[in-house]
Amino acid sequence: MNKMSIKKMIKKRKIGLTNLEISELGMGTAPLGGWPVAVDPEEAQLTIAKAWESGIRYFDTAPLYGSGMAEERIGKFLKEKKREDFCIATKVGRLVVDTEEANEKFKGQDPHKDTIFDFSYDAVMRSFEESLKRLQLDSVDILHLHDPDNHPDHFDHAKKGAIKAMLKLRDEKAVKALGCGMNQNEMLLELAKMGHFDCFLLAGRYSLLDQTSLEELIPYCKENHISLILGGVFNSGILINPSPESYFDYSKLDENWAKNLSDSLVRIPKDFESADYWLNKAYKLRDFCSDSNISLRRAAIQFPYLNDVVASVVLGMTSVSQVEENFEDFNNKISPEFWTKLKDKELIHPNAPI
Repeated sequence: MNKMSIKKMIKKRKIGLTNLEISELGMGTAPLGGWPVAVDPEEAQLTIAKAWESGIRYFDTAPLYGSGMAEERIGKFLKEKKREDFCIATKVGRLVVDTEEANEKFKGQDPHKDTIFDFSYDAVMRSFEESLKRLQLDSVDILHLHDPDNHPDHFDHAKKGAIKAMLKLRDEKAVKALGCGMNQNEMLLELAKMGHFDCFLLAGRYSLLDQTSLEELIPYCKENHISLILGGVFNSGILINPSPESYFDYSKLDENWAKNLSDSLVRIPKDFESADYWLNKAYKLRDFCSDSNISLRRAAIQFPYLNDVVASVVLGMTSVSQVEENFEDFNNKISPEFWTKLKDKELIHPNAPI
C-alpha cells in the first residue's frame, strides 16, 4: 500500500450497540441541496467524488435539502459504488410536495417542489420510500427523525406516529440504526430516555465554542450507548472568523440575536446567552489558537473527536477545494499539549475530555 493510500484511510467509529461503523469524517449534503447558494450539478458530482477520494464513506442527507435534490445528487454518485463500501443517513418528518411557489431557502432546486412537515406514521413510510427512489438504494444505514421541535405539536405527533414507523423499518432491516437530528439538547435527552435510539445528529451543542451537551445529554448517551454524530461544528460560521457579522445558530450576532433565535424555533436560548457572550468567547478561542499557530477552524474540526461518544463529524462541502481544506484540517492532528493548555485557561468545559 502506497503512502497516499494510507493517508486517505479515515478511521471508523461504531454506532451505539449496532454493528454499524461510520467514517470519522462525514459529508453533509444540505449545501449540495442549494443552501445557502446554488451548486452546479457537475460541481456537485466533482465535490462528492473528491470526498470519496479523500476517504469519506459516510454521507448525511434529507428530503428537506433542495426538496429531494441532495438525495438525488448523492444517489447518482453512490450507485456506482459497492453498497458495503459506504454508509448513508437520511431523515423523515418532511414530505416533498408539488408547489406553485419556489422554495426560497434552497437555491437551484426544482421551483415546483417544496417540503412540508408531517410526522404521521403513513407520511414517514411514504417519505422513506421516496427517499430510497431518489437515492437509488433499497436500504439506508441510519434513519433520523428530522427537527421534531419546530412546532409545539410535532414532538407529540412524532411519538404517536413517526417513531413507530421508524421502529418498524428497523425491525424489517430497511435501516440499521435510528437517530434524531436537531440543534438542542433538551428534546434529545427526552428521546434518549425512550430507549429506541442508537445515535443522535446533534448540531452546535458540542463544539469548541458550546459544550452544553456535557451537562446532561452526553453523560446519558454514554451510559446508554447512544453515539453522537455532530453537525454545526463551526456554529454557523463564528468558529471560522468571529466578528459582529458572524452568525451563531443561523442567526446574526447583533442586538436582536436572542429574539431572532427564539423566533426561528431552532432552539430557545438560555438566560445567560447573548450576542456579546458568544462573540467574546469566540474571540478568546481565536486568539488562543492564533498564539498557538493553529487555525480556529482546524481546532473546531478536531475538538469533538477527543470525546469517544462522538462517532463522526459531518461537514457540508460544495467544492473540491473545500473538501481538500476540510480533510487537511481533519488529518493534520493537533498535539495533546494544545488541548491541555486550552483547558487550563478555562476556554472549554471542565468536563470536556482532552
